[in-house]
Amino acid sequence: LDEGAPGGGVPAKPKPAPETSKTVSLLHRIGDAGAFAERSKLWYREAASAGGGLRVRLGPAKLSGAERDAFAALLDSGGHYTLRLPSNFSAPADSPPVFASVSACSLAESRFEEAIELTFSTAGTLTSVSYTVPAASECPPTLPLAATEVGFSTTVTITYPSEGPRPIGRVHDAAFLPHQAAKAQQEAAKASGGKDGDGKPQEPPKS
Repeated sequence: LDEGAPGGGVPAKPKPAPETSKTVSLLHRIGDAGAFAERSKLWYREAASAGGGLRVRLGPAKLSGAERDAFAALLDSGGHYTLRLPSNFSAPADSPPVFASVSACSLAESRFEEAIELTFSTAGTLTSVSYTVPAASECPPTLPLAATEVGFSTTVTITYPSEGPRPIGRVHDAAFLPHQAAKAQQEAAKASGGKDGDGKPQEPPKS
């Protein structure tokens, strides 16, 4: 769902995805063991505005039938609900997966309201998934599950790491050494007649 989706209840159907959008499967697992199954589709596309980056939208999801019953059983025994996405959306089958989990009881206590934050590298690789819910609960939760099906109310956001400043110019060979070690290296270079790349004796960095 887009950011700002209303909380509670079954989310509305998403708007039709642009033709330029691509999809990748968001997988989920109910419990701490077993296979993953597709929960919904995630649409993504390159941003047309300056600065680039990805824009994503998550399709609606619900638990019904056997999945709803498995989740209800998990609330009695305790366990986790886990999401899984590929780290490379362009080659999902060949890229390492990224996982995120929450307590199943906390998810139920939150009425299946969830926040998913996707962090991408500047190269477009998914590096981490933050999965949070507003409530914390011990098992079993106080809120009962709906009789037939429950829907997720999801907010998805994207973040990119901020890059630090890059040093300008050449870093001295001894710049990362303690002062005494740098001085000892300089004396050893003088004793062997060593010179730096400019033809001048190397000097220790100034503290």
